[in-house]
Amino acid sequence: MTYRRRRGLGGRGSAESGAEPRISDPAKRRFQLSVGVVVGSLIVGYGVASLVMSPSSANAGDGAVRRVPDVVGLPEAEARGRIEDTGLEFTVRGGLAHRAVPEGAVLAQSPMAGQFARPGAPVHVTLSRGPEVHTLPNVAGLSERQADIILQRLGYEVVIERREDPMASGRAVETRPAAGTELQVPEAVVLVVSEGAPIVVVPDMLGLHIDDAVQALAEAGLELGSISFDDDAPEAPGRIVGQYPPAGYNLRAGDAVELRVAAESSGMNAADEQREGPRELL
Repeated sequence: MTYRRRRGLGGRGSAESGAEPRISDPAKRRFQLSVGVVVGSLIVGYGVASLVMSPSSANAGDGAVRRVPDVVGLPEAEARGRIEDTGLEFTVRGGLAHRAVPEGAVLAQSPMAGQFARPGAPVHVTLSRGPEVHTLPNVAGLSERQADIILQRLGYEVVIERREDPMASGRAVETRPAAGTELQVPEAVVLVVSEGAPIVVVPDMLGLHIDDAVQALAEAGLELGSISFDDDAPEAPGRIVGQYPPAGYNLRAGDAVELRVAAESSGMNAADEQREGPRELL
């Protein structure tokens, strides 16, 4: 065996081969030990807490624990009886509105049904207040958007209905049911929105006496606007010699029509002019 091969077999050769020596790190070992202690403590604590707060079903046979009954959906009196008959304490935690669960029935319970609790432990229940009810507000005169937002925030489903109405276009006219009605949420509420007054045709009033012209305007759903007088008109005094808008023009019901009336200047004194107002030509 050569000298070179014998060097490779010795301990000195191992050091020269590049292998690092194994050195003990006390700080690292202390850290690992601490982590182990903490994890172990958590596991033990969880087990103890679970045993105290939710005893195991293994003890159910010796009467040390009680199985929590299912009372969700039952009326309060019946739920109370079941829980107290089991040896547990019935405790109302609060109430919530619910459209489908009758008022006074149990919505939720804690601990849940099937879990185990020690005798006398409380079972907290939440009761239903029944469907939420609001009084419909009066939104007439508001814009469509404002009225819609108010009704939706109360929890209602809003159905828009449009119709011709003297109310300005785009304004809420009424609701169905009417304002002031007690209504459950989320029922549907019809919001009636104005499309403006109906369209009417201006009648032909040329040649009519002023009294007849006023009557014709009323029958058409229009109002009498300003009146001016024409002293040079050949027609008999009091007859209509001009109108604006002209006959056949479309207006909204309630709009005004201006009239020009034939008049004799010689037949009107200063008092008449003051009573009739300034004369304006159309």
